[in-house]
Amino acid sequence: MDIRPDEVESVKVIGNLFGNDVKLVKTHGGFHIAVGKKKKNNSKTEALAAGSHQAIVAHQICKEYGSDFQPALFKSEHDALEAVEDRTEYLPSEAITKGIELFTLSKGEHHEFILYKRGVTLAKYEATVKDQALILKKYEFKIKADEDIAKAMARIIEEKAEDLGVDIIEKGWL
Repeated sequence: MDIRPDEVESVKVIGNLFGNDVKLVKTHGGFHIAVGKKKKNNSKTEALAAGSHQAIVAHQICKEYGSDFQPALFKSEHDALEAVEDRTEYLPSEAITKGIELFTLSKGEHHEFILYKRGVTLAKYEATVKDQALILKKYEFKIKADEDIAKAMARIIEEKAEDLGVDIIEKGWL
């Protein structure tokens, strides 16, 4: 896959793998590709992971390379990537077999609940904490979720509210 310079929105270093920078390339369409050297003695830079969300791309590299990948320290919280919690185990086994994953992403008071498959976001809820409530601000579904997947997403939202110590979950849309 070749990416032309006019397709690149930004490039930033997200970590270090085998003593070499891992860079995250974001395209104007919102696709993220992490590039670096897959082996210590490689001279060639290759794609390490790719997807629709930068934090999940970094999480995939952490899973694949373990302690060989050292995430970057960012100068400000604004630049830092979201904390990723893999909640795939809540999905029905048929969904997991199809390669579907479920994640919770958190950064400050902002939280996202993402249904993901092979680098593509299938469904997403965005939420913020305000006045002891988790407010669901926005949602997007690119697939029709069956009842078991919907229950898994509801469960991780409820658990996140509990972890945050809030008692109320509210819809922030009409």
